[in-house]
This record gives sequence, structure tokens and C-alpha cells, in this order.
Amino acid sequence: MKKIIIGAAIAALMATGFAYAAGHGDAINQRKAAMKEVGGAMGAMGKMAKGEMDFDAAVVLASLEKMNNVAKTFGDHFPAGSETGMDSEGKETTAAPKIWEDMGGFKAAISKFEGDTAAAMATAPQSVAELGPVLGAVGANCKACHETFRVKK
Repeated sequence: MKKIIIGAAIAALMATGFAYAAGHGDAINQRKAAMKEVGGAMGAMGKMAKGEMDFDAAVVLASLEKMNNVAKTFGDHFPAGSETGMDSEGKETTAAPKIWEDMGGFKAAISKFEGDTAAAMATAPQSVAELGPVLGAVGANCKACHETFRVKK
């Protein structure tokens, strides 16, 4: 009976990821979920810009709002000690150690992203032609942050 209980406990730890069970999985899960939101928003706007999806000003504004909302709290998902570990699916974090080495620079990058998405919301693109420059500015933020603060795959 003890072997069954021990085996079940080990299986449960393996299923959730040992590092997740150790305490930083919630932060890793939160930041990965936030990045999926941003990726979905960028993806929708990108499809519109490429003509793969009809332009919809309401979807553009909602996407920009979603990205702006993520930016407002994103920096909170990087507590000390969460530099390594796994999410609830057992996937390692891709956050680079540079985040914790230069937290001020990281938070400045997030602040720039927040400001650029707020500015884009204020201009509220009403056409594909107006969306292009917005995607360029917001996308440049994403690229710069990923190049500096994300582990290369």
C-alpha cells in the first residue's frame, strides 16, 4: 500500500512539474498566459494587415486594450526565485536571467510597450493602412524585449 501511495505522489509531482510544485510555477504560468494573450492579439492584427482577415476596428481596439492591460501588470510576474522552473505543463520558463540582472531595464521595456499600446488605442486605427504603422511600433517593442529578455530557442 505504501508503494502505491509513494508512486502516486511521485506521478503527481511529475505531472505538475517539480519546480512548479516548489513554488514559482504560478508566476511562470501567469507570464506565459499573459504572453499568449499578447500573441493572440498581435496575431489577429497581423492577419488583418496581411489581408488574411477582414479589417475590424473593434477587434483592433480590443487587441490593443488587451495588450495594454497585460503591460500594466506583466512586471509583477517575475518575482525573485522564478528565474528557473517549469509551468504546470512541465515546460521550462523561457525568461532570460537578464530580467533579474537588469530589472530596471526590463520594467522600462514594459513601460514603453504600455505607452505605445496606449498611444495606439488613442489613435484607434480605422483602416489597414492606419494599422500598419501601429503594428510596426508595437511589434518593435515585442521584438526588442524578446531579443534581450527571453531565452533563445
